[in-house]
Amino acid sequence: MLFDAHARAFAAFGGVPRRGIYDNMKTAVDKVGVGKLRSVNIRFQAMCSHYLFEPEFCNPASGWEKGIVEKNVQDRRRQVWREAAERRWPDFASAGRRTTIRSGRH
Repeated sequence: MLFDAHARAFAAFGGVPRRGIYDNMKTAVDKVGVGKLRSVNIRFQAMCSHYLFEPEFCNPASGWEKGIVEKNVQDRRRQVWREAAERRWPDFASAGRRTTIRSGRH
């Protein structure tokens, strides 16, 4: 699921970022070490190597780091919905086709 979500997001955005900021989720990190030291899951590392981006992991018990990421997601989500609200679609099917094209599922 994580890998599929990344593939779909990169297709929808039309590219890959230089880095991704992650919480220490089990699908990405096998073991959290001291500071920024991590034992990264081999499949997750393979995905990062395939798409050529650098993963960056939040420090444990540092909620403000994750909060910054979540705030960026919240801001982007609001922007997307605001843009969608400003557009006029002739019918529901047209809006659905546009969403499918943007997500790369056409």
